[in-house]
Amino acid sequence: MKAKVSTEWLSGCSGCHVAMVDLHDKLLNLVEEVEFVRIPVLMDEKGYPKADIGIVEGAVRSDHDRHALEKMRESCDKLVAFGTCASYGGPSGIGWLYGRDTILDKPYKERPTSTEGEGLPQGAPELEESVIPINEVVDVDFQLPGCPPHPYYIALAIRTILGGDVPEMLARPVCADCERRMEKREGVALKRGAVTAPEEDVCLLSQGVICLGSVTLNRCQAQCPNKGVACAGCAGPSVSIITEPQLDIRTMVAKRMSLLTGIEEKEIREYMEKEAKTFYAYSLSSPVMYRKPTVELREWAGK
Repeated sequence: MKAKVSTEWLSGCSGCHVAMVDLHDKLLNLVEEVEFVRIPVLMDEKGYPKADIGIVEGAVRSDHDRHALEKMRESCDKLVAFGTCASYGGPSGIGWLYGRDTILDKPYKERPTSTEGEGLPQGAPELEESVIPINEVVDVDFQLPGCPPHPYYIALAIRTILGGDVPEMLARPVCADCERRMEKREGVALKRGAVTAPEEDVCLLSQGVICLGSVTLNRCQAQCPNKGVACAGCAGPSVSIITEPQLDIRTMVAKRMSLLTGIEEKEIREYMEKEAKTFYAYSLSSPVMYRKPTVELREWAGK
């Protein structure tokens, strides 16, 4: 008997659902094992049918999102936080830095064309106070971060939940699949704002470019650094960052880069704090990050 799978799309870009379609022939293989009873990008199903597996993309940003998420939890035996927005708030988590009223007033009351007394559009969903990862609202059985997750991990995750003989889903950092080699060097300067470096086979940290591969969970197969672009941390923090309260993105990157290049750790840390909206872009609204005693995201972002 086929397992029933239901999916939902909350406040997000739909990229994770598109990645599911990008399974191509793997999707056809999965169809032999599962029956999709709800998937917004492929079928018009307004209700929430009973399902064995629920897959939720996007974060909770409005009362509509909260209602939809609760319906998914009620109707699904197992619930998957699908993508980095669902797991950690994702890029829209930058809204956590600002109050709800500030976010609404800027476009609707303070724009040049607004008139006195003009309010919010009629029928607009009520915004939550902040962007909320879904496990802060309901119980989640499985986390699959990524922006979006690589199709390999999507298929592996579904098969893992269904059971059977499947490869272990390893919790390694992006560096594990990166083909570049680390080198210790002298006289390297911190390349602020850079995301690429001239030497194609040498670690970006060794060349003075901040790459988050060592502090990011590998759910992408290191596609960015292997193509010459520094890891931006889109799959969220690595397991060591999540589980160790004293470890933080900027401190771990600064330590590794300093050991490789001789650049002062303080210089690297201060730069990453100043650019916190960039280096913490995918996990700003997650308590995994903002509750750490060594992290002051609102303070750094306000500098």
